[in-house]
Amino acid sequence: MPKNSEMPEKVAIQLSAADHRILRELGRDGRLSNVELARRVRMSESACLRRVRALEESGAICGYRAIINPLAFGKVLSAYMLVNLDQRGAADAKAFLEVMSNDDRIITCAAVTGEYDLILEVAVKDVTDLTNLTLDTLLRLPTVRDVITCLSLRTYKAAGVAGPAFETNASI
Repeated sequence: MPKNSEMPEKVAIQLSAADHRILRELGRDGRLSNVELARRVRMSESACLRRVRALEESGAICGYRAIINPLAFGKVLSAYMLVNLDQRGAADAKAFLEVMSNDDRIITCAAVTGEYDLILEVAVKDVTDLTNLTLDTLLRLPTVRDVITCLSLRTYKAAGVAGPAFETNASI
């Protein structure tokens, strides 16, 4: 099974309706026992276990992990940072990716289309920590041209389940 950060290029399996039900349930609660999962998706335990193993081997399930509340680490502020890069050499790109991998304030780093090159999801202790991340870490990297930060006020849907799990009765 690939590491959580290593998403396969494609899923090597044709997903059935039962597979979709399994993925939806495990996306909501990855700690479900096989007995409970089988009950929820209306399958026998043995068939359910076979399908889960096939989903793992195919790359449809990339791993399991605990979702840690950033407050447990004293990180009370979350933000999204749009980053523009200067196109530089491989050494600069390697240094940038090293910082992205090793700075625990950076939760997600994704290449995007549009006006910016990357979007970062970050969790920090306070505005000073965010300022330090921006000025002392990101903008000191030779490949970073500029950064725009958007503070997150409220999260309506967090990572986990892809598909129709969005709460439509949430107020915006």
